[in-house]
Amino acid sequence: MKTFLPSHLAGGSSFGICPGESVAQFELGNYKNFVYLILDWSTRKSAIVDPQEDLSLPLDALKKNGFELCGIFLTHTHHDHIAGVPGLIQRWPQISIFLHQADRHRLGQEIQANAVVHAVAEGDQIPVGSLNVKVLHTPGHSAGECCYLMRAGAEGHSFLFTGDTVFIRDCGRTDLPTGSTEQMFQTLQRLKSLDPGTILLPGHHYAFECATTLERELRESPPFQCNSVIELERLP
Repeated sequence: MKTFLPSHLAGGSSFGICPGESVAQFELGNYKNFVYLILDWSTRKSAIVDPQEDLSLPLDALKKNGFELCGIFLTHTHHDHIAGVPGLIQRWPQISIFLHQADRHRLGQEIQANAVVHAVAEGDQIPVGSLNVKVLHTPGHSAGECCYLMRAGAEGHSFLFTGDTVFIRDCGRTDLPTGSTEQMFQTLQRLKSLDPGTILLPGHHYAFECATTLERELRESPPFQCNSVIELERLP
């Protein structure tokens, strides 16, 4: 089976908002973070995934296209994935923040005390306008790491926002606090069961490409080809 990426995700640089497309990608910050917008064009409701500190580009794009920002999805709470949260809740105090309880401790006491924070769990379904986002708890890089799965668009694509769980031909490091190589291995085995045509949207621009498919990663990614925790540990 051959699967294809939407044209705005198929190149070597992020494209931003493409009219009619349910996902927009922006590369921001010194760590080559990808920040994503989830866009429901029928209701003009939107959400942001892993906001970096300088969000002028995505926020200007939302305003230009008439979208309302309704939610913040956090794959995990390492600083480079949440640096933009304080600015967002200052601007929109009632905006909903979604993250796993096991990563909540890094969000900061002030945010937790004053923001609308929702602890998500495996299988939760979260609406963004008429779109639906499913939570997959994918520990390994961090105990509370989550991926967010969404099926959308005219072609019925499945999108998986992977944070630091899966990169293109690589996976996230497991040597940081609450990381676990064993959990990462189990997470990768679970992800193998998804539709091979699922479009993987990583948290960083570490390869030439900006996005990939599960089908391609199953063929080419060394972490996905490991048959044991020991093999995964031995990867460079």
